Amino acid sequence: MNKFSICIPTYNRGSKALNQVLITLPLIEEDWEILVLDNCSSISLEEYAEIEKISKVDSRLKYIRHPKNLEFHGNVLSCLKLCNSNYIQIISDEDFSNPLVVRDALKFLNEFPDVGLMRGSISAVAGMQPRNTVNLVDNLWPSGREALGEFSLTSNYISGIIYNKSLLNQHDIINKFENGLDSIPTIKWYPHMYLDILVASVCKVMTSKEIVCIEGEELSATPSMLSTSNLLAYSFGGRLEQIIAFRDAFREVCGKNELNDLALLVYLYQRLIRKYIFLLKTDSSLHTYRNLDVRYLKESLFNFLISASHIPEFSEIQDKVHEIIDETFIEFFK
Repeated sequence: MNKFSICIPTYNRGSKALNQVLITLPLIEEDWEILVLDNCSSISLEEYAEIEKISKVDSRLKYIRHPKNLEFHGNVLSCLKLCNSNYIQIISDEDFSNPLVVRDALKFLNEFPDVGLMRGSISAVAGMQPRNTVNLVDNLWPSGREALGEFSLTSNYISGIIYNKSLLNQHDIINKFENGLDSIPTIKWYPHMYLDILVASVCKVMTSKEIVCIEGEELSATPSMLSTSNLLAYSFGGRLEQIIAFRDAFREVCGKNELNDLALLVYLYQRLIRKYIFLLKTDSSLHTYRNLDVRYLKESLFNFLISASHIPEFSEIQDKVHEIIDETFIEFFK
């Protein structure tokens, strides 16, 4: 078994994936691996062929081409299933792992084997306009209430997190992750955030000021605000579906079969409402590009949140939950 896997889920961006391989491969240890998971790409095939060619002469590099497109969530799941290591870092094909820093991070994680994941800081390539760059502080939260309350929903970005695969296996998290993707369909848009929720519910989690990932130049299929707003995941309806998806993810870990903590579920639902009201409020595409009446959006959002709160777990404290929705809604729409 390898000590560490850098997993690169990729689709139709062979030049990006190849560039990452060429830069990263000379920097990794002999007992590390780079796993490139090609989601049945239809373009950039020459670059993917070059990756495969390199993998035949360097055993640290593995190239896997899926026979069909598994979608993003399926490729993330494949990263977890197919890597052969104690620790795993998932990196977008446009970004870069920072092996020199990761080496020290792994030494730290070996000293704290009950830490399920570490989210490190992200820097940007020199001269690039940052998009996902983040400077974190060193912090450690116990599993359950603190890890879920302080860590979940704090980042939408997948690159850079280091997972302790041994703990994922020990707590059967990969199987739970796969089952959840099937039972909560909309969670597939942000599978890594769902994975983080599952990990935080049973493992310690931490953040680090050390830069474990370098953000690369974006190569997007949706270069404009208009085209991005037309994607279901970023539409008004898509955002609302995500509220339901994460609500159900929190119900899963806070329910009687797991933490049995209704107070935590209420708190997390409040955080969920705040996050998505903020996203919907700041997404100018909702009215700029769609010419929707903002008053209608407010009314629709409020009614949706009330409807989404009618779940069995909230039945005895429905008034309290509605009060939270009222306060959060009014605060953001003053």
